[in-house]
Amino acid sequence: MKVFQVLAIAIPLLSMAGIAYTREGARAAAIEPGFYETLEKLHGHTCAGSLMGARLGLAAKLALKAAGGEGKLKAKYFSLSCPVDGIQYAAGTTYGNKAIEVVDQNEHRLLLSAEKNGRQVEARLTKPAEEKAKKFRELKCKVTALPVGSPERQRMEKYVGDVIAWFKTAPDVEVVQVRLVK
Repeated sequence: MKVFQVLAIAIPLLSMAGIAYTREGARAAAIEPGFYETLEKLHGHTCAGSLMGARLGLAAKLALKAAGGEGKLKAKYFSLSCPVDGIQYAAGTTYGNKAIEVVDQNEHRLLLSAEKNGRQVEARLTKPAEEKAKKFRELKCKVTALPVGSPERQRMEKYVGDVIAWFKTAPDVEVVQVRLVK
């Protein structure tokens, strides 16, 4: 089943869950109030990585449920990095409930499975999302070396803030690609 077919199945079901989607599958309504604030408290700070994980986790969870996934969810993520916290929070697949496995291969790819019937989806970042995340990491490191209040630091901080805002608000189809694996 192709990505667009999963979205065609998912959109009507997501509407029943209180999440509005456009015909193309892009998020039309905001995530529940307080979602990102709670993620920030869980993770310890706001960064593109935790937001990437949240977006991957949410999109995968919704697509898996829409594709008929049943039972407890299990996640497998291929990078030991900040997105793990976003995935745990968004998909409800925590270390504590033994529902996430991390294989450190420096690859931003999530496999989310439904235990009861074995359905599985794969979620990956789009190329634009990967590029924004990479630029975020580069600039975040440089920002702290610059003098507070300097024009260069202010320019970089604005870009960092813009990337964070983009990860919070961009339509799903611009951030995440989800496909049904089985």
